[in-house]
Amino acid sequence: MTKARWLAERRSDPWHRKAKAEGYPSRAAYKLIHIQQRYRVLGWGDLVVDLGSWPGGMLSVESQTVGPKGLVVAVDLREPVFRAGNVVFLQMDVNDEEAPFEILSALGNRRCDVLVSDASPRFTGVRDVDVFNQLLLGVRALEIADVVLKRGGNVVIKFLECEELARVERRLRRWFRFVKRVVTPPTLRKRSSEVFLVGLGKLADGMSEGLRDLIR
Repeated sequence: MTKARWLAERRSDPWHRKAKAEGYPSRAAYKLIHIQQRYRVLGWGDLVVDLGSWPGGMLSVESQTVGPKGLVVAVDLREPVFRAGNVVFLQMDVNDEEAPFEILSALGNRRCDVLVSDASPRFTGVRDVDVFNQLLLGVRALEIADVVLKRGGNVVIKFLECEELARVERRLRRWFRFVKRVVTPPTLRKRSSEVFLVGLGKLADGMSEGLRDLIR
């Protein structure tokens, strides 16, 4: 898809127009709202980690939901448009090997209650490459969750449908009390294969070990 066509679709997208009208930085806000309404992944006072937070659609929902007693650590290479007193921004690549430890430091050396990843790779236009790169980002989010997410915590992580995703999902079913594959309402383009894996109630640490071997 050309940039001009993408911009044209974006302008005509009712979810984009709705987000602009309601003051959200992006349509991604409605994806998290949809998940929150059904699974209550976020709670008042929660510590939240948001990977791939720019421009801040999901970040704005997280900040409003956890309230002034909560904290959201936003991680991205680009600073989000959304800002709030309960949001701390870390400008870094999630693939940086120090990322989990920088996040823990930003959390005050406490583990978070929720990890959300809406991170996307730089798309090439080659479907197989883009799907695999998104898969790698999702796996990286789970590796970070293994370090920074407390037991009993929740995850919401973006993927694109692919054969390997089923293997990742099976691992999550051993790692979380409840796992659901969710397609959110703003994902309405016919060619979109975007899904979120929602995991509730982390059972143990160490489950991300060997996870990359499942997708080779």
